[in-house]
Amino acid sequence: MELEHPVWLLCEIAGVSRSAYYRYKRKPLKRDTQVEKLVLDIYHKSNKRAGYRTIKYTLKNEYNLTVNHKKVQRIMRENNIQSIVRKKFRKAGERATIKENVLNRDFEAFGPGEKFVTDITYIPTQRKMVYLCTVIDLFNNEPVAWKVSDTQDKSLSLDTIRVLSKRVSLQGSIIHSDQGVQFTCNDYVDLLRELKVTQSMSRKGNCWDNAKAESFFSHFKCETIHLMKRRLRDQNDVQQIIEEYMHYYINHRPQKSLGGMPPRAYKETRLSSQKTA
Repeated sequence: MELEHPVWLLCEIAGVSRSAYYRYKRKPLKRDTQVEKLVLDIYHKSNKRAGYRTIKYTLKNEYNLTVNHKKVQRIMRENNIQSIVRKKFRKAGERATIKENVLNRDFEAFGPGEKFVTDITYIPTQRKMVYLCTVIDLFNNEPVAWKVSDTQDKSLSLDTIRVLSKRVSLQGSIIHSDQGVQFTCNDYVDLLRELKVTQSMSRKGNCWDNAKAESFFSHFKCETIHLMKRRLRDQNDVQQIIEEYMHYYINHRPQKSLGGMPPRAYKETRLSSQKTA
């Protein structure tokens, strides 16, 4: 532009002084390329799941960088990237109550293995429906056991609990579920009794009693299944996606309720502080 028109004319048209124009020309660009590169790296490594809060916490946790959330938002806006927005939903009514609602929406646990929530969700594939059963430790919202099956029968819930029992001691713990047939069948009830577990169930038609499990599945589907341009082929594809997401969720996905830390880091920090106290 300066070659085609004199600077004084352009400044007069723009309503600025020539001195202000030259001060602006000499001023260095305020662009933190290092932070921008990290923001983009974090966003793409999360498979485009991470929003500005997740990126802000990750910069602090993994790079020891304290960055204002507005700066992260600006970088994302300038690069035309955004996180996935979850759709909130309510679940249809469940079956008749078999066990008391012992948990009673008290989702706070003071140690690992104290309280668990479990549930089953479905995942459509090109061949048939696939089902995922997950158990979450309420101490740090960590998925601690999960199983995938192409049938939604009682063996799915039973096998998931058996996996859990091999990883942690369940004696005296609470395991909460909805009133699905997989959790009310005699074999499942007997297994928990054998493991000396207190069984808890949501009230009929009240999904909020198992909100932690519902929330996890909502995140999982929104950040994996809903990103797929094509439907997954089969159970093997589902298994691969689940293993990748579980690793990401447990080790890298910050959670506001955990002070901006991923579940594994939160657990290690809490246990370390308890030992030194």
